[in-house]
Amino acid sequence: MKITEWLLSVLIIFIGVHCLVMSGMITSSTKSYFSLTIQICMVIGIPLLVGALIYIIIKKINSKKMM
Repeated sequence: MKITEWLLSVLIIFIGVHCLVMSGMITSSTKSYFSLTIQICMVIGIPLLVGALIYIIIKKINSKKMM
């Protein structure tokens, strides 16, 4: 992918997370915005990290079987 495609993808993800956070806010303080943003990023990031680790482990196991 070209750099412009990467930037567009990151921008769309950022806008989506921002909309998700704004819809989940009850109060309009900056502290609650950042707190909710961190919570949502953890909820999204931890399963992605676990999935990536499982994928890497499976890929290494399969590459050792080929040798």
